[in-house]
Amino acid sequence: MFQSENNKGNKMSSILGPEIEIKGDVKAKGSLLIYGKVLGNIISSGTVSTANGSYIKGNIESNEANLSGHIEGDVEVKKKLILGNKSHLSGNLKASILTIEEGAKFDGMCNMAKVESIGSTSKAEK
Repeated sequence: MFQSENNKGNKMSSILGPEIEIKGDVKAKGSLLIYGKVLGNIISSGTVSTANGSYIKGNIESNEANLSGHIEGDVEVKKKLILGNKSHLSGNLKASILTIEEGAKFDGMCNMAKVESIGSTSKAEK
């Protein structure tokens, strides 16, 4: 496990290197940066970031996400989700704020209703 601080004061609590493959669910109390392969669900109270070349086969639930790898599964983010220009998401997504960069691939349904807490949503107010 590594600790680093970015310019917003958020801590990157865990980094999974490119040589790591995990079969099973991953739960992180802080933020998580993934370079390798995860075959299971990911739950984080912080930000989940995936690097170009990473592979996730499972659902992701987090406060925020910045995705650049290949993801096969649903993504539910409480705040902001960024699909990077090299990302490929095959699954549904739910987020309050969504940014899809040019070059990103997305195959699924999108729900922009405000996510109250990880795992539940509220109806959008009109």
